[in-house]
Amino acid sequence: MSDKDERREFWIRMRMGAIAAFITLMLCAVIVRVYHLQVVQGAELAEKAVGQHMREIKLKARRGSILDRNRVELAVSVEAPSVFVRPREIKDKESVIRVLSEALELSPETVRKRVDSKSSFVWVKRQATPEAAAKIAEAELSGVGFTPESKRFYPLKERAGQLLGFVGIDSNGLEGIEQKFDTLLAGGDYFLKGYKDARGKTMLTVSTPEFREFEGKSVVLTIDERLQRVAEEAIREQAEAYQAKAAYAVVVDPKTGEVLAMANWPSFDPNRFREAKAADWRLRNVTDTFEPGSTFKPLVVAAALQEKSIRLNSTFDCENGRIRIGRYTIRDSHPEGILSVGEIVQESSNICSYKIAQTLGREKFYEYIKAFGFGRHTGLGMRGEQPGLVWPPDRWAEVSFANIAFGQGLTSTPLQMAMGIAAIANGGNLMKPQLIKEVVDKDGTVVKGFEPTLLRQVVSKDVAKQVAWTMTRVTKFGTGKRAQLEHFHVGGKTGTAQKVNPETRRYDPNMWIASFVGFAPAEDPEFVVLVMVDEPQKMHYGGVVAGPAFKKIMSEALTIRGVRPPPEDKLFTFDDEELEETEPLIELETESLPPIVLPQGDGFPDFRGLTLREALDKSRKMGILPGVEGWGKVVAQTPEAGSPIEEDFELSLVLSPASRQSLMAEEPSSGNLE
Repeated sequence: MSDKDERREFWIRMRMGAIAAFITLMLCAVIVRVYHLQVVQGAELAEKAVGQHMREIKLKARRGSILDRNRVELAVSVEAPSVFVRPREIKDKESVIRVLSEALELSPETVRKRVDSKSSFVWVKRQATPEAAAKIAEAELSGVGFTPESKRFYPLKERAGQLLGFVGIDSNGLEGIEQKFDTLLAGGDYFLKGYKDARGKTMLTVSTPEFREFEGKSVVLTIDERLQRVAEEAIREQAEAYQAKAAYAVVVDPKTGEVLAMANWPSFDPNRFREAKAADWRLRNVTDTFEPGSTFKPLVVAAALQEKSIRLNSTFDCENGRIRIGRYTIRDSHPEGILSVGEIVQESSNICSYKIAQTLGREKFYEYIKAFGFGRHTGLGMRGEQPGLVWPPDRWAEVSFANIAFGQGLTSTPLQMAMGIAAIANGGNLMKPQLIKEVVDKDGTVVKGFEPTLLRQVVSKDVAKQVAWTMTRVTKFGTGKRAQLEHFHVGGKTGTAQKVNPETRRYDPNMWIASFVGFAPAEDPEFVVLVMVDEPQKMHYGGVVAGPAFKKIMSEALTIRGVRPPPEDKLFTFDDEELEETEPLIELETESLPPIVLPQGDGFPDFRGLTLREALDKSRKMGILPGVEGWGKVVAQTPEAGSPIEEDFELSLVLSPASRQSLMAEEPSSGNLE
């Protein structure tokens, strides 16, 4: 072989080797790349591939129920069809707009915006009615679909509306129990998945989750919906009868602190909460504060008895219904002289309540106010709960001290007042109010239970029993006769508190809170019921306006629980004749009241023809507190118009068309301060 041939063969072999080496390197590169894609980046790329070919729709799981103490459903979740569109799949846009707008009761413009969206998935109507979904399905529209969602439903409508609250479109709790226990009730989220083609059309559902695994827990309340119904009806009747601004009721078990009913009027239906005023959503039993008025007086007596600064048979001089403190005058509705402690509660004397508080002293009195739970949160934990306002004693002027002693000058929520009286009813123990009885899972198994909580013992059992006895005098002989129950002794207290006008910042003679709080059977109370009627018209006395509602609620409560009257040997044994010899009168320094100066000229002023409001306003400007009988307009008065003015007189007015002698037994404004 010639040299030329050898060189040619050499270069051929070199070329073939180079090609083989190149091919080998390329194969190695491919192998490395394949390894990198499949092993190193495999999981990441697989996830991207799934994202390009699958659609996920995030949905809320079924929300847990809210039940009353007897497992009656107050709030439940039901399946409702939600309507959506995939704009890219729609073939006949105008037909879709027409059918959807008619079936879902939406404007064509609203539907058109959804249909013209550039998104691949758009909700048209969340939680539509089954009837609407059926009409749409019958039309067989391309690009329109449905998916079931959980919708909140309140089967008893307005019942306990403020307490339950409501949820938003995504089932998030917004008010009430729904908001407070949102995390517990809501459960988890789940996703619907499906393949989609290049046009974005869903072809196949990959998996259907077990929805029950995501369901929320259910909450069992201490509320009894039967008592809730009666409480709501009772306060509505009284509020409408007296054209009131609002009304509230609280029913508690004094032994456990369980809240059995919490009613508000005006009410609202959580199913249609957007139709109500936002102000009507509030649970005013805990979010709003009021001056308690005379319902506070039994607690003043309890504190003084506990400190032994008085005894049950101690007597006080009620100054014939008028006492001067600096430039202010405090008055009682009807003049009284010497009264025992029981009679002071019975007659609701502002003056003697102040004198009882004086035996305690400011600091000790303040300690008991706080001990009874005023000026601090109750521990119920509801959104917006207020602690009330109690100024410390170093900020009390003497007239403020007197004011607080008969329930004005401090504020409390209705629930606070109910729990304070419950401490008298249960033997002196302040309980934490309890609203949740237990938490159960989807199968009804109890996950967590709640026990009663004792906050503190405020007064002894003997003192509580003595105060309870004084409160029975109110319903037997005093201002609370309308709250009497057949076969049962009732301990109660009326309250007629004057309100401060927010514009003038002064007590307004036309603005009142009428209230009644009490318990039964008085010897061993099963229930405490508080009723408050805000700004009643025509009449404002607590016994008249709130007493009948108390009676209706308490009667139903005793019947539901099957409570029987206590046997004779368990009845109260306190009796005026059996009490020890009366202690010497406790003398307290007060200024004498100067004579009232009236215009002389034509003699005594004429009140005839005036309405009750006008007559009260005129008499207050003169420094007179009249006795009132009936309602309507003044038709008669004593002293008569034009008669000579004597230094010592009492003004009595008779109003028509109705004459009610019983009104003379009612107390006036607890804030009768001028």
